[in-house]
Amino acid sequence: MPTYVFKCHFCHKQFERILRLADYDKPQICRCGETAERQICAPAVRGDYPPYECPVTGQIIEGRRAHEENLRRHGCRVLEPGEDREAALRAAASEAEFDKTVEDTVERLVANLPDEKVRKLETEIKAGVTATVERQ
Repeated sequence: MPTYVFKCHFCHKQFERILRLADYDKPQICRCGETAERQICAPAVRGDYPPYECPVTGQIIEGRRAHEENLRRHGCRVLEPGEDREAALRAAASEAEFDKTVEDTVERLVANLPDEKVRKLETEIKAGVTATVERQ
C-alpha cells in the first residue's frame, strides 16, 4: 500500500498515512480534527544490493530478491547494528579459551613426561624446532 503525505490547513502539521488505493480520495483528518490536504512528494525508492559472494556457498548473489532468497535458503538473517562486533568479540574470547586449554594440556603432558624425554624436548627446542597447533 502506498504512503501519502498530508498537511493540515489549520495547524500546518505534516503527517504520513498508508492508504489503500480505494481510500485514496477520502478526506484525511489531522490530529487536531481538521481536514488535511494531500501533498506531492518524492516516492520512496530503495536501491538494489550490489553483487556479493555468499559466504556459505561462494555463489555470486545479485540484487535484493536474490539476497533475501539466499538468506532464507540457508536459515540466515541480516545482522543487527553492532552484532558483528559482538560476534567478533565472542570469537576472540572462544579462541583465547581454546589457546589456554591447549597450553594447560601441553604443560600437564610435559609435566608427566619421563626426565629423559623432557631433556630431549628441551634440546630440540633450543635447536630451533617449533610446533604448531592445527584445528580440524
